Order: sequence, then C-alpha cells, then structure tokens
Amino acid sequence: MKNLVKFTTVVAFMFATVAGMAREPKLNLLSAGKAKSVVLTMDASINGVQVKLMDSDLNVIYSEKMTEGQFSKKLNLKDLVDGVYFLSADDNMTEYSYTIVLDNNDVKIVAADEEIKPFFRKTNNMIFMNYLNLDKSDLSIKIYDTESRTVFTQEVTDEMIVEKAFNFADAFPGTYTVTVKSAGKTYTEEFVVN
Repeated sequence: MKNLVKFTTVVAFMFATVAGMAREPKLNLLSAGKAKSVVLTMDASINGVQVKLMDSDLNVIYSEKMTEGQFSKKLNLKDLVDGVYFLSADDNMTEYSYTIVLDNNDVKIVAADEEIKPFFRKTNNMIFMNYLNLDKSDLSIKIYDTESRTVFTQEVTDEMIVEKAFNFADAFPGTYTVTVKSAGKTYTEEFVVN
C-alpha cells in the first residue's frame, strides 16, 4: 500500500511537470528599425500570471496580471534608455525571469531562468504543501503564528519531492505564516485560521 501511494505521488508530480512544461512562456524579440519590443506568449494558470518589467534598480516600469488562458503581450521598449532590464512572469508555481539588454537599436535577451516554487493549498483547517526539489538541497520549513512565535519547524534533507500536510483544526484563530528555505531562497505563504 505504501509503495502504491509513493508511485501515485511520483506519477502525479510527473503529470504536473508535463502540464507545467506546456505553459512555458516564449519570449520573442522585435527590433526592426526603431521598433524595440518583446512579445511574451504563455498560458496563464487558474491563478493568472503576474508580468513585471523592471529597470536595473528593480523599479517596476510595467506590471499587469494576466487572466486564465493563453495570452500574448507586446512590450514596447523604444522609449526606454539603453541599459539592463528584467522581465518576470510569475504564475504562483513557477517564476520565469529574463534579463534584457537595450543597446542603441538592439534588444538582446542575455539570460533566462526558471524558479520552481512551493505550491500551497488550503482546505478547511488543512494546509498542503508540495515542492519539487530537483537538486535535493536541504530544506527548512517553519510555521509562525500571529505573534511571530515558531509553532512548527522541520529540516528536510536529500528529498526530491517534498509533501507536507499541516492540520490547523486545534489551532488558535489568527494569521499563520509558512516559510520554506531552500538553496538560499525563501518562500512565504500566509494563511488565516478562523
């Protein structure tokens, strides 16, 4: 029975990964003449996709939440000064980021990155967390209450698929924060318990 549960979990994660790959964004450059633009095309999840364009000081130049379904967004860069810019598309499970360099009338994508984030789901008094830890890096999970007191802590090592369920049925009402630290990155999610 235990092996069946593990097998089912692995198959579910593989399916989620394949489904996630289908939504991978495409970024096309348009730099003919003085028209400096990029076109971002992707499928938005149920939660939508937050698209941001930032300058080298991380000041947000453009931000928009795209709704569910496939979209194409053209970002006109012709009025921006030459320099480095960052474009991100975050769908709550994965954040895609691009480093764009503007030089005279030329637009170049010099770096692209994909960051898989923990997925949280709340039902009644339960919080479920799934995290695909591809490099099996050490993971620290902590839950804090409204007063910033630690109510749960766990260290996870050498696991690729991390699944946790937290039962808040007997918890005091308030706001709880789940913090996941992995490979120098920190992810947080807040939940309200009534």
